[in-house]
Formats: sequence, structure tokens, C-alpha cells
Amino acid sequence: MKIIKYIFFFSFVLGYAQSNNDEKLLAVSNDACECITKIETSSDTKNDEITDCISASLEAVKGKSKDAENVKNNMNYKMVENYLVQHCQPLKELAFTENKKFKYASSDNVLAQLAYDDGMEYINEGDTENAILKFSKAVDIDPNFAFAWDNLGISYRKNKEYDKAIASYLKSLEIYPEGRLPLLNIAITYNLNQQYTEAVVYYEKFIEIYSDDPEGYYGLGLILYTQDQEEAGLDNLIRAYTIYTSQNSPYRADAAKKIGYMYKDLKNQDKLEVFHKVADKYNLKVQNN
Repeated sequence: MKIIKYIFFFSFVLGYAQSNNDEKLLAVSNDACECITKIETSSDTKNDEITDCISASLEAVKGKSKDAENVKNNMNYKMVENYLVQHCQPLKELAFTENKKFKYASSDNVLAQLAYDDGMEYINEGDTENAILKFSKAVDIDPNFAFAWDNLGISYRKNKEYDKAIASYLKSLEIYPEGRLPLLNIAITYNLNQQYTEAVVYYEKFIEIYSDDPEGYYGLGLILYTQDQEEAGLDNLIRAYTIYTSQNSPYRADAAKKIGYMYKDLKNQDKLEVFHKVADKYNLKVQNN
């Protein structure tokens, strides 16, 4: 078994924010985000393509800058990655879109598909009210249109109508019990609705089916930690971080940030032995710099 050492720098996790207003950071991040908009959501190599976008944007700015050495020293990859996770909407859409099509992703009924397509236009424009009308029409015409149920749930969630969102996701899961997005979204929505027990149940179902997907461990870790299960919560967060890292996902930055908060919290509680116990399990080495 190959052992990978994960070196965790807390200056990055807790102290990088002061660089976020740097003009060069904004230039690189905006350029990288524009590049990311061109990546196909169905691509199986989207993490690698995101990496290429960030790297190319860094090189472009270094080449244009009169102070290239300063950019090299201060405008590092992780800073850009962090900024994009927080501010680049196309990156979020890539991360939370299914890679593979399945038979419930579209409808054979032309009217249902047209209503769905209209709904997608509205939701992309931020018009959730009309999106709800269109997705509702799509599922009325074709009750087995799982993607329409998924996006109806998303629309209700954006409107903070959590009970209706949950009902929509449950309909989708009746059609396709292994649906990645409804399993993840229903767990997220139960959490938003402060139904933590139900959220844990669905995160665990997600992990059972998608054991190589870091999103389940990430969400479960946050809930468990805030429910006073610090060790289990941290364990799941670090597992998410290691998977994000192995997949070269930009969302490792967000996981690292949350682990940093947990480290600080446990330190304040004089419980760092909990952190080191879990960190050692994953060969995570902490360095302050």
C-alpha cells in the first residue's frame, strides 16, 4: 500500500486571507475562472482541466508582470485555488454536476423536456419562482423525470422552502435510489432545516454508494463536529481532504480551511490530542510557517 504524507501548513489555512485583495490575485483568478467556464460539465477530467486553467493563468500573469519574482513568491497556486472556491460560480457548477448521463437525465416527452429546459434557463438567471413553475410542469407531464425533480428541489432550496425541496428529492430518489445529486442535496437540505439526524442518515447512504466521493465525508464531518462528535467529525473532514487532494480537486482548499478551524477550536479546548490522533491515522503532518 502506498503511503502518502500530507503536509498541512496552517499559515495557508488560517492566514492567507490578507492576500485576497491583491490585484494580481484578482487578475489570475478572473482569468482562471473565465477558462473554467469553457470546461464541459460532463468531462471526466475536469479536475485536471481546472488545474491547467489555474496554472496557465499564473504563468500568464507572471509573464506580463514587471515584478515576476514577486508574483512567483506570493501568488501561489493554493491562494488562487482558495479564491476560486469562494468566488467562481462556474467552478461550483462543475463540482456539483453529474459527470455521467443516465436514463432519467432527460425525458422522452418533448413537452416535459421543453419545460425542463426553460426551467434551467430561469434557474441559471436566478429566477427561482419561474424555475419552480417550469420544473413543476415538467414533472407533471413526466413524473419519472428525475433530473426535473432534482432541479425542482434545488429551486425550492434556493427559496428556503426546505420541506418542499426535501419532498422533491425524495421523489427523485424513488425513481433512482442511487442518484448522486439528490442523495447529496437531501442531506444538505436536512442540515439547513436543522434536521441533523436525517442529514447524517443520507450522508451515510451517500458514502455507502459513493465511497470515493469526498463530498459525503465533508458534509458528514461538519455535522458530526458541530454535534460534539469532534473525533468522528475531524476524521471525516480529513478523509475528505485526502480524497480531494488525490483527485487534484480545488475543493481541498475549503476542506483544509475547515480542518484549520477544528485545529484552532481543539487547541482552545486543550484537546489537541484528539486532533493529533486523527491526523496521525491519515499521516497528516502539521507544520506552522
